[in-house]
Amino acid sequence: MNNTNKNTTEGFILVLICGICWGLMGVMTQALSNLGFDAFEISTFRPAVAAIFYVIYSFITDRSVFKIDLKGLLFFAFYGIVTLDGMFLSFTYSVEYANIATASVLLYINPIFVMILSYFLFSEKMTWNKVLAIIIAMTGVFLLSKGYNPSAFKLSLVGIVAGAISGLMVALQNVFGKWGVNRYPYKTQLVYSFLFAAVFMMFIRPPSVVLPKIDSGMDILMILAIGIIGTVIPNGTFLKALQHIEATKASIIISVEPIVASIMAYLLYKETLEVLQMFGIVLILLSVLLMEANFSKKRKAERA
Repeated sequence: MNNTNKNTTEGFILVLICGICWGLMGVMTQALSNLGFDAFEISTFRPAVAAIFYVIYSFITDRSVFKIDLKGLLFFAFYGIVTLDGMFLSFTYSVEYANIATASVLLYINPIFVMILSYFLFSEKMTWNKVLAIIIAMTGVFLLSKGYNPSAFKLSLVGIVAGAISGLMVALQNVFGKWGVNRYPYKTQLVYSFLFAAVFMMFIRPPSVVLPKIDSGMDILMILAIGIIGTVIPNGTFLKALQHIEATKASIIISVEPIVASIMAYLLYKETLEVLQMFGIVLILLSVLLMEANFSKKRKAERA
């Protein structure tokens, strides 16, 4: 296997790991909510833990990560505050004013944004394979979120607008993440983006408000879990994956996230899966396999 093929396979696996970790977010969020933390406090924990981890890890292993120019600093401030915090906050509002099903479906319109933006910014080809995979993946997410059941949805103008914005923010994370890793080490992007994201969120929920509420070992354990498993690992693997695969393909593969979330809900909270929901899972997996088939075809063409 040559380096190009190896890197493409690595990128595919890294995005899958990212999707699995993000799929566990619902369980960790629910646990923190049960412990008495509100949505904004939970959103603050994620960039705060990630920023602390990346700064300490980079200081110990590779201090060159901190080298940055003014242009990069401004870019990472935008990436951290607008795309990372923007997604945290808009998704929170979408859930609050609509509900989790509505928010989830709107969040996964992001591959459309990614495909369009990547076409203009990176000259990524807009192939029928990609279009078909996006349609299949979005249909799968729609079914998995019980989109066929009107009672599962709560319509609200604020919730719908916030949900659409969350989808756009995820797309911008993908697209600008790709732009960033093409110009700066991905570890540098992680350090500064999460630093800016954490500082901004602390203005919304200052440490003086949040820290007094952390009063048990379980609180600390779940905060570390959502920070490491729900943020550090998936964001790190996702940005590294963008060094090897196209942004559009990554946005489709990441659709495995709601599958993991649904399985965990079934295992931990005994939430049943209806037949159409299971069919939705099949469709999402089909879209991922379609992307992998595309990778395999590309690899064979390169070897020929």
